[in-house]
Amino acid sequence: MKKRIIKYALLTALSGSLYSCGQHSGSENTANETAVPAGEDAVDTSKIVPADKLIVPGKSAGKIVLNGSADSLVSVFGKPDFSDAGMGSVVITWYAKHDTSGYKISIFAGHNFGAKDESVAHIRKVLVTSPDFKTAEGLNTGLDLTKYQEHYKLKQISSYTDKGKKVKVYEATGKGIAFEVDSLSNKGVAIVVHQPNDSRATYINMH
Repeated sequence: MKKRIIKYALLTALSGSLYSCGQHSGSENTANETAVPAGEDAVDTSKIVPADKLIVPGKSAGKIVLNGSADSLVSVFGKPDFSDAGMGSVVITWYAKHDTSGYKISIFAGHNFGAKDESVAHIRKVLVTSPDFKTAEGLNTGLDLTKYQEHYKLKQISSYTDKGKKVKVYEATGKGIAFEVDSLSNKGVAIVVHQPNDSRATYINMH
C-alpha cells in the first residue's frame, strides 16, 4: 500500500512538471510570434518611388516641374543633346549618357509674350522613356496597355511613326498624363505629363 502511494505521488509530480514545461514552451512561442510588428510584411516596397523619379500627373516628372523654367534644367541635366525652337516655343531633349539610342527626357516649353516674365520659357510638357520614372501606383514604361487602363480611363488621341514603328498616344482626359504605346507589342514606350487642360501641349509631337 505504501509503495502504491509513493508511486502515485511520483506520477502526479511528473505529470505536473510536464504540464508546466508545456505551458512555458507555449508562452515562449507566443512571445516570439508577437515580437514581429503586425502588418510589417504588408508594405509593398516595389511601389516606393524616389522623389527624383516620381511622376505626378498634371504636375511633374521627377525634378521637372510644369510651368517651371526650362533654362533651370541645364543645371540638373547638363547641356541638352537636342533643341528645336520656333514661334516662341522650344523642344529640348537629353539622352542618357548622351547616347541617342538610350532613354530620353524631352520637354516642350513656351514663352508667355506680354507677361512680366516673357523671357522665361515655361515648361508645359514632359516626356520620359526610362522605366525608372514611375507614378505612385507603380506605372512606368514597358507595361502592357491594359495595366495603364486599370488606373486611368484612356482615349487614343493621336499616333506617330518612330523608326518604322507606329506608336499610339492614349490620353487620360483631364488628368494631365498620357501613355505612348507601341501598336505591335502593346507596350508603353513613353509617359507624358502636362497640365490637365492644356490642349495645345496635349497634341504637341515631341519626337
